[in-house]
Amino acid sequence: MITGFTISHVEGKIDSADSLSRQRFPKLNISLDAVNSDGTKIKIDYTFIADYFDGDAEKAKNVGQLKLGGVVELTESKENASSIMKRWQEKKTLPVDIAEEIINGLNFRCSATGTLVAYALGLIPPLVISTTKIQEGK
Repeated sequence: MITGFTISHVEGKIDSADSLSRQRFPKLNISLDAVNSDGTKIKIDYTFIADYFDGDAEKAKNVGQLKLGGVVELTESKENASSIMKRWQEKKTLPVDIAEEIINGLNFRCSATGTLVAYALGLIPPLVISTTKIQEGK
């Protein structure tokens, strides 16, 4: 169960002010950078990045970027925590139900915070309206 979300750093930059009028909705990426446990508490370091371009083509010019990072904290039973850590160490993945909850929570929180930064820089808000569903690979 998720017991905490922390956004510990926020960065925003404009690479090309001339291209702001041609910017497209950002390409979003969430990375789960590290997973650590101390028994029943699991801490997941993450990075949320919104990259802005002036078009959809491969050679589109960078317009700007938002980058947020922090920690998601889970509280699990010792058995579940151990299973989660084992899976992370072996496959660098989390159980689907936990991953979905984390990704959707991060989309909500980082989109809301990112909107304030985007507004200040003249960028389109990085709002994610739909929920993410993850399917286990075969």
